[in-house]
Parts: sequence; C-alpha cells; structure tokens
Amino acid sequence: MSDECTCGDLRAILALQAQFCQLCDLAKWAEMRELFTEDAVLHVFGKDYVGKDAIMRFISRRHLGKHMLSAPDIEIDGDEARVVVDHTFYRYPDLVLFGAGVYKDILRRTDTGWKFARREIEVHGHHVEMTAAAKQRTKPIADTLEEVPS
Repeated sequence: MSDECTCGDLRAILALQAQFCQLCDLAKWAEMRELFTEDAVLHVFGKDYVGKDAIMRFISRRHLGKHMLSAPDIEIDGDEARVVVDHTFYRYPDLVLFGAGVYKDILRRTDTGWKFARREIEVHGHHVEMTAAAKQRTKPIADTLEEVPS
C-alpha cells in the first residue's frame, strides 16, 4: 500500500467489497448500481459490459445466492486502488457451492466515495465442473491422504 492510504480508505474499500456481495444477494439492483462509476467495466466470461446499465443488466439476470469473500489484497495509489479478492458463491435455495474464483478490481475515489471502475471476475470452479469432478472420485478424500508421521 502507498503512503497515501488512510484507515478511512481501507474501511471504505472493505465496505464497498461487502456491499457488492450483500446488495447482489438481496437483489437490490438500484442500490448496487451506485457502487459503479458511470464508465465502469465488468469483465466476465471473456466479455466486457461497459457502463452501469450494461453491468446491471448482466448482474440482475444471474442466479441469486450468497457470496463469500476472502481478505482482500489492497494497493492504493492516489485516487485509484487495485483490489484482488477470492470469492465463493453458494446458490439459493439449497446453498450448494456453485462457483469460486477471483475478483480483480480497479476502484476510483469519487466525490461520493470509492467506486468500482473495473471489476474482472475470474471463475476457477463452476458447479457443473465441480460436480463432474466429484463423480469421478472413487475414494473418499480422507482415504487418499498419506498418514502424517508422529
């Protein structure tokens, strides 16, 4: 982190990350829209969604569920911040793990606080892929672990 980083910046950035997940999980699209700059870009599945309207059209058509985040890696340089955070997504109604990956964000400080200028979503595991892999397993995971010497 740069010397220009304050506790207030860190708190605001952590809150922004949490708000994205909470508002998405609650389907509060109007409030979520305000987390992005006007010219924001969402990059997911190899495609760019440019501007708040395009981003919200994409996000609001996704599955509802529960997002969980790891502790983020934050680098602040003046009015721009880069954030990398792991995420998992559990889909309603049964809250089965549906996907996992990484958010790579560029945030911009605005007159109204920190906002997403770019969010890249990398999906490293998806329900269909994970289910297929699980079906191929013939032994319980515990049976494949070597004993730890005492």
